[in-house]
Amino acid sequence: MFQLILKDILLLKKTLLFAAIYIIVMMIFLKQDSAVVFLISIIAVNYVLILSACAHDDKNKADILLNSFPLTRRTVVMARYCSIFVFTVIAIAYYLVIAYILQMINPSVQVHNVSLESIIIALCAVIFINSIYFPVFFKVGFIHSRLVSFALFFGTFALVPKFFEQVNYPFIQNVVHYLYHLSKVEVMVIIIAVMILLLTISFLLSLQFYKKREF
Repeated sequence: MFQLILKDILLLKKTLLFAAIYIIVMMIFLKQDSAVVFLISIIAVNYVLILSACAHDDKNKADILLNSFPLTRRTVVMARYCSIFVFTVIAIAYYLVIAYILQMINPSVQVHNVSLESIIIALCAVIFINSIYFPVFFKVGFIHSRLVSFALFFGTFALVPKFFEQVNYPFIQNVVHYLYHLSKVEVMVIIIAVMILLLTISFLLSLQFYKKREF
């Protein structure tokens, strides 16, 4: 399984370079709160790497080759889901290194102080996006799932501001009120539990869809 993830990383050298350049541009030119820049950078880099890996496999008919090896389809699907976390770690590492270098060169550049909370929020965002995308990808393939991936990526940034505009609704107020009286640890545990549940359901759906596909 880890060989499959390593294969993706080795094949995405140019994309990894683009990801670094993207984060640099975001930090320097995006006039937003540094925490927003961090979140957008992690989501965008993860999105680009995931989509590039899927596109490369589709272009080179990798599914036909992989299914000729002594690999179970569960392993192939699991590797794709594990890549969510690997690519997120790469994105965070990129951000930290680039932030350090930029501040050394130009101390006026605003850089977000990465915390456990911000990492969890970013991870939840990429889990949410990919948990919806992967079942579609494994059901219909990369070409037919591109529209879904596009809608998820840009829809996430469009819906977040809309969510905060609805904070006066009673249901949202009740949820916020409940979470407000919990400790940070309890809130994080709830969020992580929800993300694990979402990821598990997504994985099982993807596995069922991929088992039924013919190559």
